[in-house]
Amino acid sequence: MAVREELVKRTLQAADGKIVGRIRLQKIFYFLEQFGLGSGFRFSYHHYGPYSEELSGSVMRAEILDKFICEKEELTSYGAPYSVYSLAIEEPPPEKVGELPYGKAHNLVARMKDETSVVLELAATIHWLKEKEHVADWRAELKTRKPMKATPEQTVRAEQLLTQLQTEANS
Repeated sequence: MAVREELVKRTLQAADGKIVGRIRLQKIFYFLEQFGLGSGFRFSYHHYGPYSEELSGSVMRAEILDKFICEKEELTSYGAPYSVYSLAIEEPPPEKVGELPYGKAHNLVARMKDETSVVLELAATIHWLKEKEHVADWRAELKTRKPMKATPEQTVRAEQLLTQLQTEANS
């Protein structure tokens, strides 16, 4: 099993065996990478914020070739599909998830799983705008890129989440 596919597995372990949604999966990996995961996944900005094609490939390989994760497609109440990622086999938690201690990765992932995917997407986009694109007026840019999602309430929640994640990562 390749190193990156192993990271997919270990991240699912840190997520208590389940991550709901492709956007959530991408944002969890984006933030873990920012906080020291050390995967080397490259992210670029796409419609839903930071995205890694390399991560998508590793997830696919972890499922199809290594067979230690499962992706199940389900439907929302209004018929839109979404993915649920889970471990194929339960294993004891590892000591580390990449370069992060397991406990820290588990706490970060748990906090991200507790939030809506929209707030998580906004938090990752805020981080991207500030840290990667160095946008001075990131609030205006966020509103431009995500006019329907970046409501004042959602933006405040995203900022709070980002602060909580940064605090947890630095503890």
